[in-house]
Amino acid sequence: GESTERKNPAQPPAAPDTAPMVVEDGYLTVSDGVKLRYHLEYLEGAENGPVLLQYDGYSAGTGPDFGSLPELKERLLPKGYRFLGVSIRGTGCSGGGNFDLFSPVWAKDGAEVVEWAAAQSWSNGVVGMLGYSYPGIMQLFTAAEQPPHLKAIAPANVITDLYADVGAPGGILNVSFASLFTVQQEAPSGAAVPSSVLAGDAECGANHLTNFASYRAFVVEGLLDGTYRDDGFDYDKRSVSKDLSKITVPMLNVLYWQDEQTGSRMGGFIQPGGFYKKTDLSKVWTLWSNGNHDFTYHNKTYVDLAEKFFDHYLRGQKNGWERTPHIQIMHEVRADDETANWVTTYNELPNPEPVAFYLDANGALSRQPTQETASTNYLYPFLSPGINPFPGGLPIPTLLPNMIPPDALDVLWKVPGSPAHQAVFTTEPFTQDEQFLGSGSADLWLSSTSNEIDIQVTLSEIRADGNEVYIQRGWQRASKRKLDDTLSTATHPVPTFLRKDGAALAPGEVVAVRAEVWPFAHLIRKGSALRLTIDTPSPVTGDWGFFISMIPSVNTIYHAKDRPSKLVLGRVATAPNVPPAPACGNLLSQPCR
Repeated sequence: GESTERKNPAQPPAAPDTAPMVVEDGYLTVSDGVKLRYHLEYLEGAENGPVLLQYDGYSAGTGPDFGSLPELKERLLPKGYRFLGVSIRGTGCSGGGNFDLFSPVWAKDGAEVVEWAAAQSWSNGVVGMLGYSYPGIMQLFTAAEQPPHLKAIAPANVITDLYADVGAPGGILNVSFASLFTVQQEAPSGAAVPSSVLAGDAECGANHLTNFASYRAFVVEGLLDGTYRDDGFDYDKRSVSKDLSKITVPMLNVLYWQDEQTGSRMGGFIQPGGFYKKTDLSKVWTLWSNGNHDFTYHNKTYVDLAEKFFDHYLRGQKNGWERTPHIQIMHEVRADDETANWVTTYNELPNPEPVAFYLDANGALSRQPTQETASTNYLYPFLSPGINPFPGGLPIPTLLPNMIPPDALDVLWKVPGSPAHQAVFTTEPFTQDEQFLGSGSADLWLSSTSNEIDIQVTLSEIRADGNEVYIQRGWQRASKRKLDDTLSTATHPVPTFLRKDGAALAPGEVVAVRAEVWPFAHLIRKGSALRLTIDTPSPVTGDWGFFISMIPSVNTIYHAKDRPSKLVLGRVATAPNVPPAPACGNLLSQPCR
């Protein structure tokens, strides 16, 4: 039923640290009769406080370990917060069957869950949402429905364009992640089900069996019927990007450049038509840094921000939150202590200046267009070096302590590439520090002996001592090179990815192909150089591996006066008094060789 807004005390009495946990499991029924499983936790003795909802397809409502951020939860429970997990229909112990990823009904369910939670006797009528990745994405879908009692969301590590952000980066099907996501979907809920069944919840077991069977069938359908954006899989229907402008509640967001699961693209990021152009930055606060997907789980900076954010918007606490910078960039977060070398803040979207580096003869990357007529060949396909191979990034301090060598993430990066199978271009050492931010574009004139190739571009820094530090990657299928000119910029190519625009290569034909370099922030210091490597997409970029064209070919990159292949990056002002770079190998998710 409908609920009325209840008084929200600014400072509800804290529960004692020793207060017992109240735990409740059950089902709530949405408007079409489907029953969703929920799991509720709060401390006994605290006055009714706000509800923090985690709504996802892992195990949010199915078992006690529903993935809430542990340190944040520990801080907020004594303040009266109620932590509520709800399993999306067709997942875990929830009913509904026929798993249908990011179906519009999931958003409508989420809004109904918010209103149900606000009306419960253990709630004060104020609801917020939290969680990263899957539950982060579901916050965006739910908030776009504008449920009246939803007052704030904290969606970390999200995608907004299912096709371009993760399903088929550069138009190349991301088979590895689709398969891994299926396992990630199955495992948490599967592990949580036995306790529910033992507690006498036969409905949970029956629902789980139905849902388990549908996960895999759905992934296969997507891979078979999702080559282009407008194929039968219908990526646009499943993407929240079209509804971002409907989100009106305050939002705290997190993005990591080397995120091995959801990536850093986030539907265009700061570009026209992208995330921060569609949302109102006056109501958005965001934290950007290098790092891996699960860094959110133990990122102290984020936890501190989230506590203050929720206390302000859900408890009415006057804690000065409005003075928090809307954008904070943590630069060069170190792997050993997970702290930033320095922080840059903005209250408006930065506007990076496009800076071009031109491919030139003998592997040069120059500031001026070449006057030569030259080209560089490389053989395709080949097993190119992998990067950040472990899910979640390792080592995680709380997982297998002292069992993972500190250089575990560097192993694949240290495997040398084959010179015959790469086209490598490197600048002269920089004469001053230069700070780059946002996406980039590798604008290539190329030809191939084949009718289809898949391109990978990798940026790295060559330090003065010769060590090479990973920065970022991007990909593009040559046949999907047609651009949406209304959205593309000098630093951000946006292909249409529509079937009608697909165009195979004619062997030997020279065409222009722009490959997006995914968003990043990186400082190239005086004395270091910038390197661009063009080769075959790696089967291991984090959790991503692509279904590439396997036709052997000789590919040619042209760098001539009339065909000026170039790399275009966005440059912003360099912060003063920047500390020295962390040691080789001590940048989180940026290995060194």
